[in-house]
Amino acid sequence: MNANNQKQKEGAGYAALLVALCWWGLMPLYYWHLKEVSAPEMLAHRVFWSFAVLSAVIALKPALRQQMGDWRSFALALVPAVLLSANWVVYILASVTGNALQASLGYFLNPLLSAALGIVFLNERLNGLKAAALALGLAGTFVQCYAHGGVPVFAVMLTVTFSLLGLARKVWPTRNAIVSTWRETVVMMPFALGYFGYLTSHHTLAFTSYGIDASVLMMMAGPLTVVPLALYAYAMPLVSLTESAVMQYVTPTVTFVLALTVFHERLTAIDLTGYGLIWCGLALATYATVRRRRLTLVVAPAVAAQATQGAQTVQGVQGTGAAGQNVTFLSAHKAAPHKAAHESSHESAHKKTPACAGVNRFWHSEGRPEPERRCEKSDA
Repeated sequence: MNANNQKQKEGAGYAALLVALCWWGLMPLYYWHLKEVSAPEMLAHRVFWSFAVLSAVIALKPALRQQMGDWRSFALALVPAVLLSANWVVYILASVTGNALQASLGYFLNPLLSAALGIVFLNERLNGLKAAALALGLAGTFVQCYAHGGVPVFAVMLTVTFSLLGLARKVWPTRNAIVSTWRETVVMMPFALGYFGYLTSHHTLAFTSYGIDASVLMMMAGPLTVVPLALYAYAMPLVSLTESAVMQYVTPTVTFVLALTVFHERLTAIDLTGYGLIWCGLALATYATVRRRRLTLVVAPAVAAQATQGAQTVQGVQGTGAAGQNVTFLSAHKAAPHKAAHESSHESAHKKTPACAGVNRFWHSEGRPEPERRCEKSDA
C-alpha cells in the first residue's frame, strides 16, 4: 500500500513539474497580448500582483510565515531581486518584439553557463564530458552570433541573468521557493510603486488607459507567476533530481516551437546549426549528470554494506577480547579479590576522556551550534 502511495505521489510530482515547465514555456503568448504595454510597466505589474498573491498564500500557511526571516534575509534578497527583475524585463521584451527564438536560445544555454559558473566560483570539478559540453555550447553561441550578425542580445542577457540568479541562490540557499520569491517581490515593491506613481503623474499608466479587459490581463500577472512556482515547489521534493534536470529543457523547447508555429519567426540553416551544437552539448551534459547519479546509487549501498560488515567484524573482535578479559578478570578476582578491587578503582580514577568530548564542550561552552547544525541554518 505504501509503495502504491509513493508511486502516486511521484506521478503527481512529475505531472505538476511538467505543467509548470510548459506553463513557463507558453508565457510569451501572455506578453504578446499585452505588447502595447511597456516592458517596465509590465514588470511593475508582475511584481505588484505577484506580491499580492504570494502574501495571501503565506498568510494562509502558518508554516510559510515561520520562514519569512529577519532583516538579514531581506538584505540578502536584494541581489536575487535585481537579477530576477532584469530577467523578467528581458523576457518580456523578447516576447513582444518577435524574439521568442532568442528567449528559447537563452534558456537552452543556461545549464551550460551555470556549469561554467559552478566550476569558476564553487570549485566544482570539470571532467571530459562537461568540458566537451561547454565547448559545444560555446561553439553554438559563436554560430548564433554569426547568424545574427552580432551577439544575440536577448539570449545572452537571459542566460547571464538567470545563471547568476541560480548562483546567488546557491550561495545563499533558501528553504522554500515561494517564500524566497515573496522576499524578492518585497524588495522590488518600492520601485514598482514608484514607477506606478511616475506614470500616473504623467497620465501614461496603461492600467487605466486600455479598458477593463487589459486591466484584468495585467492583474493576471500575479497568478500566472505564482501558480507555476507553487507547482514547481510541490513537485521538486517528489521527483528525481536528475530527471527533473533533464525535464528543464521542456520550457525552452515549448518556447522554440511556439516561436516557429505561432509567431512565425524565421529559422535559417545557420541558426539550426547553432542550435544543433548547443543541443549536442546539452545531451552530453545530461548524460554526464545521469551517469554520475547512477554511479552514486550503485556505489553508495556497496560502501554502506562494507562499512556495516567492517563494523560487525570490529565488534566481534572487541567482543572476543572483552570475553577473554572477563575470564582473566574473574580468575584474578577469585585469586586476589582485594587487589582486583583496588586496581579497578585506580583505573577508573585515571580513565582518559575522549577527545570529542572536549570538542563538544568547546562548541557548547562558547554558545555556538555544532558544525552540522550551523550548516542547516544557512537560510537566506
